[in-house]
Amino acid sequence: MKTNENKTIHIGNKTIGAGHPTYIIAEIGINHNGDIKIAKELIDIAIDAKADAVKFQKRHLPSLYQEDVLTDTVKYEQNFQYMIPILKKVELKENEIKALKRYSEKNGIEFLCTPFDIKSAQFLNIIEVKAFKTSSADINNFLLIEYLAKLGKPIIASTGMSFWHEIEKTVEIIKKHRTPFALLHCKSVYPVWPREVNLKMINLLGRFDCPVGYSGHELGIIVPLVAASVGASIIEKHITLNKKMSGPDHKISLEHKELKRMIRDIRIADQAMGKENRFLLRGEVLNRELFGKSLTARENLTKGTKITKQMVNVIGPGKGLSPGEIDNLIGITIDRDIKKGDFFQKQDIDGEDISDFNSFFNSEWGLITRFADFKDIMSYNPDVIEFHLTANDLQAGFTPDKKNHQKLIVHAPEYIGEKLFDLCSGNEEIRTASVKMAQKTIDFTQYLSKYFEGVPKVIVHPGAMSLNTKLDKAKLKKALFDSLCDINKKGVELLFENLPPYPWYFGGQWKGNYFMNADEISSFCSEADINICFDLSHAALYCNAKNKSLIKYIKKVKQYIKHIHFADGYGLDGEGVQIGEGDIDFDEIMPLFDDFRKTGVLEYGRGLCKKEKGLLEACLKLKNIILSWG
Repeated sequence: MKTNENKTIHIGNKTIGAGHPTYIIAEIGINHNGDIKIAKELIDIAIDAKADAVKFQKRHLPSLYQEDVLTDTVKYEQNFQYMIPILKKVELKENEIKALKRYSEKNGIEFLCTPFDIKSAQFLNIIEVKAFKTSSADINNFLLIEYLAKLGKPIIASTGMSFWHEIEKTVEIIKKHRTPFALLHCKSVYPVWPREVNLKMINLLGRFDCPVGYSGHELGIIVPLVAASVGASIIEKHITLNKKMSGPDHKISLEHKELKRMIRDIRIADQAMGKENRFLLRGEVLNRELFGKSLTARENLTKGTKITKQMVNVIGPGKGLSPGEIDNLIGITIDRDIKKGDFFQKQDIDGEDISDFNSFFNSEWGLITRFADFKDIMSYNPDVIEFHLTANDLQAGFTPDKKNHQKLIVHAPEYIGEKLFDLCSGNEEIRTASVKMAQKTIDFTQYLSKYFEGVPKVIVHPGAMSLNTKLDKAKLKKALFDSLCDINKKGVELLFENLPPYPWYFGGQWKGNYFMNADEISSFCSEADINICFDLSHAALYCNAKNKSLIKYIKKVKQYIKHIHFADGYGLDGEGVQIGEGDIDFDEIMPLFDDFRKTGVLEYGRGLCKKEKGLLEACLKLKNIILSWG
């Protein structure tokens, strides 16, 4: 895992540290060979590969070397005779560095640069670089370190060719000025062999309470990938147009395709690293319910009964109290009547309950139910009730026993037999069957509506899912338009639901192809004059998958939101995660809904079984979030 989870730094709009995507620096260094055209080509390569930053080097050679080193190199050893002429040749002019910074920022990539002396640092500060990177050679250049630390901008310090006490001193100076910083493990030889890399230093450097990364000079991409997997929050790697170009660093640099592959693989590693908190994937939730077991009553039990082992049975599905809770259940005295075969619930153990859901909130929030759980869910007195239907539910029908004050929402089935409900399908038979299912749901909703208040809403999934193939968006959009035209939505408000990128159907993971992107959703809604049920978890998963801003997503679709499915989301397919346990930053997104006055339901877990403790926790968290709206 990444070290120092609570320690991060910020460069531009990127957060660097544990729990955040690996920050990848494409080190151009002097591989531009003094040619600004080559420098721009290298920036383009880094952008195409989706690096977070490019990095150059800035030297004021008279500040770095005695005059005769620069004017009479033959007096010195071979390495001086080789490198000094190169450094003099490749040093970019200050106006060229300014131009490269503008070019980088214009094209959406961070511009970083290593100052090798104070004069260079002064120049970089004037042109407003957002952070400084120091070279391994300057880990003991405490005058330079202190100068940079006083500027207050984040410092990324390489630790190659250094002793431990030098690292300690550098950190001491930086911390004295309370400047944010990160350390990079590094071996300053070109190339370094894998047996010499010593990646265990990444965890050791974590003792300094800062993000730790890796600056690599090895051949290939395996070591950076391993470094990212064992805790590096930053990866720095040299890039080149061609390894055969003249210059000291080209041979250990990555060409375009290698850089793309390295970044692709590191992003996969980022996803695989995950978080320390344990949660269930959507597929695991489905399988746990289907194959899991629950504790049930072996006989009719009356309120006040003390539970013994002989009163308890273990049987599927996994909708009630887990068998793992049996030791906590035995010996408790129940405060409700339980029929033979009924599930024991968490509330039976801890006594917590939601006696009046409506008292939690001032706006129209509600719960999801199935026909079998309707009375139990209604006992919570929500403002809104949302039925999630299957095709069999439509076949069986349902009639409430009285008029209810709740607003009615009905979610159409997602399956038609052994096929997916799909209004976008290019298969006319499936599309027509989906239209008929949507119409049947609308007709049933119209019947149910006389038992509830207001105009009912019907939610349907547009579809457009596939197993392995990528589908044509234009054809999907046309099919969805055709389906919408074929549906008679009189008497209800029809809403399309935004979809997740990798949903679970039939026990496996599928791929979304349409109605996920905020632009395509808003475009379709505008053209078709239709609104959406906004699934917050789905939107978060899509933004995670495409590295997009959830805030920008919400702003684009907000005018079309008439109902909300409210839950957290994690990674690419962690749908319906408990609030606060996923990736969504509620403090950031909730102000966007200050003026939202439509309906919403809490969508935590699967089925929302009565008296489920997770539901109580979600309600409490949602209440606190809503109160923070003001």
